Amino acid sequence: MAYATTHDQKTFYVQGGAGPQTHQNNQFFSLDLTQHSWNTTSPPWKPLSVGAGSTASSPIDFGLAMAISKDNTQLMEWGTRIGFSTYDIETGAWSGTGIGTGPKLGFFGYQAATDPNSGLVYIPSARNNATGMMVYNFVTKTTTLAPMPSAKLLRLPVGKYAWAWNDVRQSMLLHGGANFGNSKAPYFNPNLLEFNPATSKWKRLTTKGQRPPPLVEHCMVSAQGGSRMVVYGGTLQANSTLQGDVYILDVASLTWTKGPQPGSSQFRRNMACTAAGDNLVVWGGQSFNMTFLNTAVFDLRNYQWTSQFILDSSTPITTTAQVDDPTPTQTGDGNSNSSSANSESNARGKTISIIAGVASSLGLLIVGACVWFCLRKRKQLNGAGFSRIQNVNINNKPKRASKRWSGRGPANNLARDPQHQAMSLQHQLFEQERRSQEKSISRSNSEKSDSVQLLSPTTTDNSDTLVGLNSGGVTVSPEEWVRRQRQEVNQERQELALIQMQQIEFQRQIEALKAEVYTR
Repeated sequence: MAYATTHDQKTFYVQGGAGPQTHQNNQFFSLDLTQHSWNTTSPPWKPLSVGAGSTASSPIDFGLAMAISKDNTQLMEWGTRIGFSTYDIETGAWSGTGIGTGPKLGFFGYQAATDPNSGLVYIPSARNNATGMMVYNFVTKTTTLAPMPSAKLLRLPVGKYAWAWNDVRQSMLLHGGANFGNSKAPYFNPNLLEFNPATSKWKRLTTKGQRPPPLVEHCMVSAQGGSRMVVYGGTLQANSTLQGDVYILDVASLTWTKGPQPGSSQFRRNMACTAAGDNLVVWGGQSFNMTFLNTAVFDLRNYQWTSQFILDSSTPITTTAQVDDPTPTQTGDGNSNSSSANSESNARGKTISIIAGVASSLGLLIVGACVWFCLRKRKQLNGAGFSRIQNVNINNKPKRASKRWSGRGPANNLARDPQHQAMSLQHQLFEQERRSQEKSISRSNSEKSDSVQLLSPTTTDNSDTLVGLNSGGVTVSPEEWVRRQRQEVNQERQELALIQMQQIEFQRQIEALKAEVYTR
């Protein structure tokens, strides 16, 4: 089966293949990737003309390579048995050129990729007995030869590889593939190789992360504008060890990420793959017990398989008529779709989009409300509580506690409130400061009224005494006066030390209450 996607990511084409009832067929379908939402039970497949006649019909074969011209107006297919066939997308007409320059019959598993800059199509191992790369020109309908990797990079010939163009690197990437020249010991390519069409040079890319193993019969597509490369499915070796894992390469960092553990329905090989928006779309392919699978979607944003394709949830969903899914082939199977199923599917998609939008809005409102409440709470705690504790003014009485604290709950609850306790301690601290100041003022007034003045000795008074003014003329000796002064100073120092110790203890209790408030 052959498949390709237009360069504008609007249409996905699938042609040919082999199914459970027929060995090979020429069915031809397209999938509209511009619809904003659809369910995997009713994807918008559209049957296309298969033409008529031996040289003017779609190829009847499997394992073909398909590519689309850079202007999205032509489609070409190539295979070792059928040569070239082209399809005019605008007119819906097939034509065959009769070119059949492929390698030996029976060697298949080729893929084609278009360079959107030059419009040339590159098909690795399609020339010179699978050792050369074929280059097809849509304009001239002719082919030329391009080099393949050296023996140090890849053992030739190689088939059943994954091959795709990447817009970010402006190059083509080749992953996996095998050399079946020695059936007893086939070679499986473990590397990711890059081909630059501008220089015709190959190189091995050094990647990191959860790298995919050497695979064959898998697919690789460019996604999200070329910022990601997605590898899916295949087998570890031909016709054995079926895989269902998704590996996503971040192109900027060349880091691989492995998707979630796949379910049994995700194991498949030889399927068709494309990407649109945040969706990896796969169709067909062979699974266990020779069963063929339908359309599936992997959500690249949430890393999960889903039944709903959503291109843009913010855009209204349009409803179009559905047609039959492609017939089961080696890259997929089909099912019948009715208009009622399509309506239900689109309704479900629309409902999901509406619910998602409402949920997102409510989530933003709740988060905003929580942030506002937390900021307001912190501001109230800092402004109404701790600012009074930290900014103690010993010259003024403390402000009364706000109604927010003073008027809440019974007295016993208020007494246990940390902020109220802090304010109470602050009030005690203020009272202690006030009493200290009043005592100091009183002592100063007393000294003014009953102070002892030291008189300097005069030439006429040789007595070694001091006269206390305003004290009834009581005289004291200098030693007694000094002793009294020192006694008063020591007493004041003791009282000041006691006040300072009380202040330190109050401050420690206040800090403890502040910590308790923050903890709450």
